[in-house]
Amino acid sequence: MRLLAVARGCRLGAVLLVGAVTASGWGSCHAADSAGSSALEARMHQLESRLRSLEDTDAIRDLLIEYGQRLDTGDWVGYSQLFAQKGTWTGSFGTATGPAEILAMLRKSLGSMPPHDPTKVRSFHLMTNCVVHLDGDRATATSRWTNFGRTEDNKLVPRLAGRYEDVFVRENGKWKFLSRLAPRDIPNPETPAEAGKAP
Repeated sequence: MRLLAVARGCRLGAVLLVGAVTASGWGSCHAADSAGSSALEARMHQLESRLRSLEDTDAIRDLLIEYGQRLDTGDWVGYSQLFAQKGTWTGSFGTATGPAEILAMLRKSLGSMPPHDPTKVRSFHLMTNCVVHLDGDRATATSRWTNFGRTEDNKLVPRLAGRYEDVFVRENGKWKFLSRLAPRDIPNPETPAEAGKAP
């Protein structure tokens, strides 16, 4: 009987020992799985953040190009809609705030243009040297513009050159101009507005 009790005690001890080892191993695996999952989630979050930054940067650069296209084709309504509700434009025509005021400024300064005819282009803007800095739902950018024209003998000539200093805001899910300064550098500006300064 004593020998049987000892044997039973040994078996119970072995079972308890195996259970303890198994539990310990499971705990280690569970901890490793948790750590791996956390690292994967962190990596996914990092990739999502980088993708969002690339998409936002592309959207802002597209906005800069669209600005020039709307301007060159005389689409004043589309041009004005590129600005936020409190967006401001400051340049050679003065200063205006909001799409409606910007639209009125363009119509007053440039009048109405005939329908765009790509075979009769007289001038256009070339946008270059764009650098974008993101900050959540806001962003800033600097870029350069050059206005080219056609001479009477059908030659391409640069006429004016300057730079843009922009602040953007994400409004209703879309990037818009919150402020745009368009100072002229060549020829030298003659008025505060041409230098990109509000009167």
